[in-house]
Amino acid sequence: MLADGPGALEPYVSVDGVPQDRWRELNNSRRWGVFYLWKAGEPVAENLARCPKTAEALKAWPQCDLMGTGPTAVFSILDARTRIPPHVGVNNARLICHLPLIVPPGCGFRVGAETRVWEPGRAFVFDDTIEHEAWNDSDQPRAVLILDCWNPDLTPAEREMITALTAGVGEYYGDLPGHAAGI
Repeated sequence: MLADGPGALEPYVSVDGVPQDRWRELNNSRRWGVFYLWKAGEPVAENLARCPKTAEALKAWPQCDLMGTGPTAVFSILDARTRIPPHVGVNNARLICHLPLIVPPGCGFRVGAETRVWEPGRAFVFDDTIEHEAWNDSDQPRAVLILDCWNPDLTPAEREMITALTAGVGEYYGDLPGHAAGI
């Protein structure tokens, strides 16, 4: 996938209209590009076929079931000399797992008050409702596999309720396939 260059990636930030100031530099830019393996709860078959070892490894992944929203699994590629501004996620029903793959010197990550240097092959999990940011001050791209997974503090009943709530909100707002325009 990396051999195909930036054209293989989608911009992670893609806001129609005017984005918030902090996202203006990255909006519709492949400087923070992603290669989706799972997007908004659906597998991306073509991309999974291009990455058979990763696809096989993902079979054991504890996916969260948030209809129309998650799970998501992406290769996140952050260009040289690029920063992802501080931001927060929308709920802590799911946690985010980062598995660093290619990490040149000068890359880092902050969650809340904790800053860390990524180590290739050493994953970590965090609650993205806590403010976080990332940077690549090197001259080379950085690659991380990012996965959504259930927050392990949730019971199976709570997971079912959150799945139903997410589906209900999507239906109400018409965000889910088959629900647009009242279908």
